[in-house]
Amino acid sequence: MDPTWLLVLLPLAVTFGWLAARRARPQPRQPSAPKGISETYFRSINFLANDQHDKALDVLAKALEDHDESLEIQLALGTLFRRRGEIEKATQIHQSLISRPGLRPEQKSQVLFELANDYFKAGLLDRSENLLLELGAGDGLREPALRLLIQIYESEREWESAIAAASRLDSLTAEACSPVVAQYHCELGERDLSAGDYAAAKSRADEALKRYANCARAIILLGRLEALTDKHRQAVSTWMRLCEEHPDMVHEVARLVQTSAESLGKPALYIDFLNRALTASADERLQLLLVDYLSSQGRAQEAETHLLSWVDENASLPGVHRLLEMRTGEDADAVSRQDYRLVQRVTGKLLAERTGYECRFCGFQGKSLHWQCPGCKHWDTTVPRLATTKWS
Repeated sequence: MDPTWLLVLLPLAVTFGWLAARRARPQPRQPSAPKGISETYFRSINFLANDQHDKALDVLAKALEDHDESLEIQLALGTLFRRRGEIEKATQIHQSLISRPGLRPEQKSQVLFELANDYFKAGLLDRSENLLLELGAGDGLREPALRLLIQIYESEREWESAIAAASRLDSLTAEACSPVVAQYHCELGERDLSAGDYAAAKSRADEALKRYANCARAIILLGRLEALTDKHRQAVSTWMRLCEEHPDMVHEVARLVQTSAESLGKPALYIDFLNRALTASADERLQLLLVDYLSSQGRAQEAETHLLSWVDENASLPGVHRLLEMRTGEDADAVSRQDYRLVQRVTGKLLAERTGYECRFCGFQGKSLHWQCPGCKHWDTTVPRLATTKWS
């Protein structure tokens, strides 16, 4: 619970309670706050000072429910309950406010918006959407209502509706929505691709790049579609763009480039891609792919020489791990092989703890690439969490 809310509401609770008490009885010559409100104030302050924010809120909420019917205070209470996860309490407050007579149109809109937030938090997405559409959203609420609608459409995977809402939001704010809209087109493109409609999927990829020319996901999708229609050289050229525009994403297409190069009967094309990628990226996984490919082409000595040179120059733990793998399989006595395997297990464990993907915005970590972070729901913020352990 954010204590800032309590610091704001505590003085309001005292003020409104004191005013209510003054109206209810004759004025003393030197008025003071009613005993009940004073006790509430000091009890809340005491809980707040001891970092017991939930208890402070309980005391404060009870006092406000007993002493104040102000719309603003009730709205603030509802928001606090929702933030604390007490959705039912928040909903009850906002539903009771809707039934109040004499609400001005802007006040009713505010209450409806808060109720839509309650339903969204409760997972009642249809109810939340209907309220927001009914709201009509005046100038003060149009932007937050659109943002909430977009969250609903994302949750329901209604990408066309999300595109329409984001386009309206784009016209209202200085915030560029094009990168997110490009992601929605990619989602639709992936759906078309799964259905086997390559033409529709390509149209979506093209539209995504039109909205956001630097969209890594659209570049990857377009290359996949070109490869699936036997345009392998064109696909490799498309994926090559990542070396310049998104070097952190090059590893995601490396195997695809290898498949297309082999389909063309030109393995050198894959090696050229890896060399260009290594020039642009510090991703050590690309070095390992080059070593593996050289080995698979019967160039084991060249692969080991390259690996030794790389490890010696960069003191790379992933490089040492791969070297141990090679040495374990070579002719060696049983004791040496056992030592190699022991050290290899240690390096493997260290690397396993450092690989995967991480959101640049919230720090969420996972083993798979998510174009929308499961933690903070931001788009295109997940990047490889590389194993860069080195020693000097």
